[in-house]
Amino acid sequence: MNSVTEFYRTLSNDLQKLIVDVNESKIVNIKVGKHPHVENFRAHSNILMVRSPYFKDKLSTQDIIDSVDENNMIVIIIQEIDVESFPVILRYIYTGIVDLSTVDAQGLLNMLIGANILQLEELSYHLQDYLINEYSNWIQQNYVQILSKISKNQENFEKISFYCFEKIGENPISLFSLKDFTKLNEDIFYIILDQETLQCDEVIVWEALIKWSIDQSPNIKEKFNNDDIFNTSNWNDETFDKLKNIVDKFIPCIHFFEISSSDFYGKIRPYRKILSPETYEEILAYHMKETKRKSTKLWPRLGKIDSEIIKSKQATSITNLIGNHYTLQNKKKISFSLLYRAKRDGFNPGIFRNQCNDQGSSLALIKLDNGKVIGGYNPLGWMKIDPKDKNDYSKSFLFSFDPNLDIRSMKCVSIKTPIFAFNNQNQQALHFGTSDLIINGKTGTCIVKDFQNPIVNTRNFYIDNIEVFAVRMK
Repeated sequence: MNSVTEFYRTLSNDLQKLIVDVNESKIVNIKVGKHPHVENFRAHSNILMVRSPYFKDKLSTQDIIDSVDENNMIVIIIQEIDVESFPVILRYIYTGIVDLSTVDAQGLLNMLIGANILQLEELSYHLQDYLINEYSNWIQQNYVQILSKISKNQENFEKISFYCFEKIGENPISLFSLKDFTKLNEDIFYIILDQETLQCDEVIVWEALIKWSIDQSPNIKEKFNNDDIFNTSNWNDETFDKLKNIVDKFIPCIHFFEISSSDFYGKIRPYRKILSPETYEEILAYHMKETKRKSTKLWPRLGKIDSEIIKSKQATSITNLIGNHYTLQNKKKISFSLLYRAKRDGFNPGIFRNQCNDQGSSLALIKLDNGKVIGGYNPLGWMKIDPKDKNDYSKSFLFSFDPNLDIRSMKCVSIKTPIFAFNNQNQQALHFGTSDLIINGKTGTCIVKDFQNPIVNTRNFYIDNIEVFAVRMK
């Protein structure tokens, strides 16, 4: 990006306000920074007021002006803004020019915080873009500092916040390997662990949670004379109780069933006292008896799903349903690869068949014109001719979400007569059951016959979008 950018249109629009507001301008003394690094900057009150909502509030209300000096000059004190970055901000206020040619990454972050305080949205957006485009490596080495500084007003730092969470999701170890990652505040750390797109072994997430939690309590931290955080042999019940109070909030974020039996024994079992008896027994039974999973964190975290219809949380719920057909020994890592999108490729059944036939097991998502989402899992995939062996069709199911996509609204309908789960003779449609769900272009019909219940409550409906994914297992 160009290091010098001109925002003349906004400047012009703001200065036009001075035509209406003809009040006499006063000189304002702005004291920036904290002792001993404090500098004074002088500026015109009318310019400050039309350019910055922060200064408008300050200068419009006598009660919140910090003081008036011996020369009867208004004084405004801003300790939270960095002294070195303020001249660039002040130049932007007066000229609309942002010159970042001599500003390093740390200076940009400090300036971004200052722009947010002064409610300079245009400058804030620009600085976030510039940081992301020019200093991506620096950002990844300073996640903790960045996320800590923006945590109180994340909505004002949407671009940089989204970028950090996305990159952490792609490579969580880049965060967990930082020496200061345990300094993240509780809310930010929760957002990170709760991401369905964390792409690393789940035991690494568990280790990070334990390290972070221990660091929150100096009394617990003192018990470790070495780096073996899984040696809790000298802990008493009081120590476990203290850690449990810290960890409790995060337990639902951990996908315990993705952790291997050996890691369960070596890394979860030592901390069994911080888990509820019900949770621990369920995990233990899963590893020892291959029981089906009951809790909400059932299946491996999902990587990104390239969908315009659902998000990762809904995809994870679908993954859980697919995964419940497999035992512990046959547990699979499931991902989705987009084959067809109607709004991109056309509402043409022929195109759908050309792109989706013979691609293996598949997932279909259909968004109706009322916002409701329905779909189905085909364990053998769409084919040009029906397979001879249809035993795996017993794993087929249909599902639906309400328009708000709340995962609690998800309904699943299992197959009643597996041999008729899918109709590949009809090459002009997505055809589930004999007549249970037939999608042809922008219209669909539902007449229950081979599945347990109808997936929609109307016989005919219209479609907003269709997506079909290959379901990859490894």
